Amino acid sequence: MAWRVVVQPSSPVRLWTIQRVLRQVERLMLDDVAIVLLADRGFADGKLMTYLRENLGWHFRIRIKRSFQFQLEGEWRKVSSVQLQPGQAYFTPQVSVGKTKLYANIYLALAHDRPSDEDWVIVSDEPTTLQTFAQYRLRVCVEESFLDLKSNGFNLEASRLRDKFALSQLCGVIALTMLFLVLQGVQVVVSGKRRQVDAHWNRGMSYLKMGWNWIRLAITQQRKIQVYPFLSSLPDPQPAIASKRQHNHAFEREFTVLSRFPAS
Repeated sequence: MAWRVVVQPSSPVRLWTIQRVLRQVERLMLDDVAIVLLADRGFADGKLMTYLRENLGWHFRIRIKRSFQFQLEGEWRKVSSVQLQPGQAYFTPQVSVGKTKLYANIYLALAHDRPSDEDWVIVSDEPTTLQTFAQYRLRVCVEESFLDLKSNGFNLEASRLRDKFALSQLCGVIALTMLFLVLQGVQVVVSGKRRQVDAHWNRGMSYLKMGWNWIRLAITQQRKIQVYPFLSSLPDPQPAIASKRQHNHAFEREFTVLSRFPAS
C-alpha cells in the first residue's frame, strides 16, 4: 500500500520517514475502521507511539527490548528484572516506559513462552490481556513476504540497483504483482484446488507462491486467468503450517496469569 526506499548507513529508520509512509496509508483507510499497528522492537519509539495515538488515532502493539525501563507504583524497574517462569504471564496497569518517561499511560504484557523458551514484552496503548499476544502474533505473517521478496520469489537483492528512484519504481511494480499473485493464491485455496499447486498435506506455501505456481499452470495448460478485484476480510481459510510439531505447540500453549508483580 505504501513504501519508501531509504538510503542510509544504519538500520534504524528515522521517525519522519516512518510518518510519511503512515500518512500515505492513512489516506487509503476507511474512517470507521479501528487500526492497530503491529511492529517489532526496532520501532519501539515513544515519539512514534505519541504520533500514532494523537495524530492518527491508531492503536498499537509493539514489542520492546528487555533493556527498557518502566515506572510502576512510582518505582523505575528494568524489564529484565521481571523474572517469569515458563508458562507465566503478567499484565501491568498504566505505566511509563523509558529512562526519562519516554511514553506515559501505556500498558505492558509480559510472558515467558514455554514451547519456545522465549520472553515476550509487548507495549500497548490499551489494557493488555492474553489476547494481546494473539494480536501481535499476526505480525509474523510478514515473514512470508520477506521470503517471497527474496529467494522464494522476486530475488529483489539480485537486481543490484543502487539508485533510490529506480528501486522505488521497481517496488511499485513488485507491489502490484504481489497483490495479483496473492489474489490468485487465495482463490486457489477457496476453490479447493490448492493441492494442484502445493503438494503439502497442509498449506506449506505462501499465498503469493501458490498464485505464482497457478499462473504457470494456467499458461502451460492454456487456461483462462481470472482477475479478482479484492481480498476477503474473512479469517485465513488455511493458515500455513511450517511443521506439525510447531503447529501442535501452538495448541499446547498455556499461561498462568500472575495477579501480583513478580519478584526479581
